[in-house]
Amino acid sequence: MKKTAKIDSKAKFMTIKDVSERTDLSVYTLRYYAREGLLPSVERDNNGVRTFTEADLESVYIIECLKNCNMSIQEIKDFTRWTMEGDATIDKRLALFQEKYNVMQKKMWKMQETLEALQYKVWFYHMAKQAGTVAVHDSMKPEDVPEKMCQIRDRMKHVERLTKERKFWDKVRKQRDTQEK
Repeated sequence: MKKTAKIDSKAKFMTIKDVSERTDLSVYTLRYYAREGLLPSVERDNNGVRTFTEADLESVYIIECLKNCNMSIQEIKDFTRWTMEGDATIDKRLALFQEKYNVMQKKMWKMQETLEALQYKVWFYHMAKQAGTVAVHDSMKPEDVPEKMCQIRDRMKHVERLTKERKFWDKVRKQRDTQEK
């Protein structure tokens, strides 16, 4: 049974095209979300046209956030169902968002590390280009290296150390496996 909206002339309804333009999502994606039950409050007018409200627009935003957290459509359906079930599912929703928040914090930390490594390499090659050689870094005085670049390089050395240790242990395991055969 399809829901039919009772259109209040004072209420602001949007068409799927309006929502698509405001969210940069395709009409197809929005129809898919509605068909999958991710937008349960989206109704149809007397002509069968989907009508969206500002609250539906907020729901679309939350769906996109959840997708950006690598949530599956089924997980988003679960969240939507929990929302419809009301206050009895607050703990489930809280746990879901805490978990996704923690996962995203870790990802952002890794991305920040990557961004800093890129920043260091841009500086490194910018200096090399000015001097015409990467050997310029061998002759640089410590006071000529910006503090931020020193900090980033120190962190990168730590990662290199771990990589070398990993290679060492991989070599040891390989030798041990060869001897056991």
